[in-house]
Amino acid sequence: MDHVTIDKVKELAQVNKPHCISIFIPTRRSGQEVKEMLDQKELKNHVQDIQQKLENLQLKPREIEELLQPVKDLLEDTGFWTQQYEGLAIFRNHDRFEYYSLPVSFESFNYVADHFYPMPLIPYLNEEGRFYLLALSLGEVKLYEGTAHRIKDLELDELLPDRLEEVVGFDIKEKQLQYRAGIDEKGRANFHGHGLSSEEFDKIEALKFFRAVNDGVMQYLQDKKAPLILATVDYLVPIYKEANDYKYLQEDFIPGNPEHEDPKNLHKKGMEIIKGFFEKDRKEKAGMFEEMLSNKKASYKEEEIVPAAINQRIDTLFVKKGEALWGMYNKESDRIMVREVQTEYSPCLLNMAAMHTLLNSGNVFLMESDEMPEPNSKLNALFRF
Repeated sequence: MDHVTIDKVKELAQVNKPHCISIFIPTRRSGQEVKEMLDQKELKNHVQDIQQKLENLQLKPREIEELLQPVKDLLEDTGFWTQQYEGLAIFRNHDRFEYYSLPVSFESFNYVADHFYPMPLIPYLNEEGRFYLLALSLGEVKLYEGTAHRIKDLELDELLPDRLEEVVGFDIKEKQLQYRAGIDEKGRANFHGHGLSSEEFDKIEALKFFRAVNDGVMQYLQDKKAPLILATVDYLVPIYKEANDYKYLQEDFIPGNPEHEDPKNLHKKGMEIIKGFFEKDRKEKAGMFEEMLSNKKASYKEEEIVPAAINQRIDTLFVKKGEALWGMYNKESDRIMVREVQTEYSPCLLNMAAMHTLLNSGNVFLMESDEMPEPNSKLNALFRF
């Protein structure tokens, strides 16, 4: 699987059953590392580690084997490892087995508890580093997905018309000839008595085509929020914008006919356009922290933030990357109890806060230490009230 939605993450976040296994590893699409099967070796190490954890939980060997067998089967699937993106996420318990190959790199990590650990998926949900590029001409349409490292043709032939004639009819040239042959008394081209110029007629036909393109694009991007960049000739840009319904279409575009453009060049030009896009919301929210802290509408104290997340009070949560906070939340006292190490009954409170914030439609950002508004804390938050 290479697609995970916010609804899927919310579904995973609400699972509360024994022996939930979460695994994250970085992966490669090609190169010597793939030939040396380094990704399989990484996953195999996690399987061995998880087996030990399950033994410590007093599971019987047969139960452990049943739990881990689907993951082991992936290790033997040679074709699977030649079709990876930048990261692989696996979720397994007695009831489900799901895996996602995604264009986002993960820190190598596994987690065994009575719930899943979807927090590393947050950059993917936030579309961080990902963009879409629509290479558009009247003779060819392609939608690409790009990350910081690659660009991929999505091959949406079933959704996107390939060229103008497919939408307006293959007699377009004949219609244009008929149209341009009609000259009114003032010497203007006339089509069926409507008094349109040839440019206006061409725009009407192009707009009809682009509306069909937009319909296909929207079917694929309807739940996305990554930027969309146009690659097309200048005069087609305003026509497509008139047809466009996608909220994140960028103002800047890649000029020129993209039909014979190398996708690598499109990727390079696209990266220049979306530079800074992914930091906008995060920087705006982080910039509000000091003022809101002085008004007691923000906090850097984990003991305040975790209960606030559970009680639906978090507007924006900043989580420090690569950290863990083990402990328990007591519903009666509305307090957390922090533990030094993870046990079966001390989940990661960072994951708990992040998942509750997502479930209640808040914003969650995973941040490097020096990006955190208050870097000495593992959690920073802006409150709703």
